[in-house]
Amino acid sequence: MKIYTLPLGPVQANCYLLVKEKHCLVIDPGDRFDIDSFLESQSLSLDAILLTHAHFDHIGGVDAILEKHNVPLYIHESELTFLNDPSQNASMSFYQEIVCRHTAIPLPPKELHIGPFEIEILHTPGHSCGSCCFMIEGNLFSGDTLFQGSIGRMDLPTGSVIQMKESLKKLSQLEDSIAVYPGHGPNTSIAQEKRWNYELRNL
Repeated sequence: MKIYTLPLGPVQANCYLLVKEKHCLVIDPGDRFDIDSFLESQSLSLDAILLTHAHFDHIGGVDAILEKHNVPLYIHESELTFLNDPSQNASMSFYQEIVCRHTAIPLPPKELHIGPFEIEILHTPGHSCGSCCFMIEGNLFSGDTLFQGSIGRMDLPTGSVIQMKESLKKLSQLEDSIAVYPGHGPNTSIAQEKRWNYELRNL
């Protein structure tokens, strides 16, 4: 599996393009980008869009993709209504009104199989009530739960310090070798965060 990282939008949220056996998954398209050129350049078929959570900087490019590609959009069930509600997706807090007009499918509780991709779903509330991490072939796509050296903020709607602590405990129990692809900033690993991230070292 190949992983491509695209920092998109005004706050440079990481959008990830996963490619395997001529299939492609998109995780968190936060703004418009030329996905058609990417797919055509490698003769890829797009299988689905996965959202770690529904904040505006992670959903801003969803509609542009789904207007051209009839593929499923997945998000945790507790954030289905956030997609078209600027007060819930936090865009209103930043003086914007960003909405996704397409209908999403609730993520299953534990696993999702899409084409050649086997996805383990970890519900990790704290940054938002429906925040999820996706484990795919030893890679953790952590959204805004875990960053290199820090964690996601908890002061936006449905954020919770208590839930974040429990979610971080869950992530701290993962294998050290797992690579972490966060919603913002550079890649890291579980081992590195257990050693250097104050929030994980002091659970």
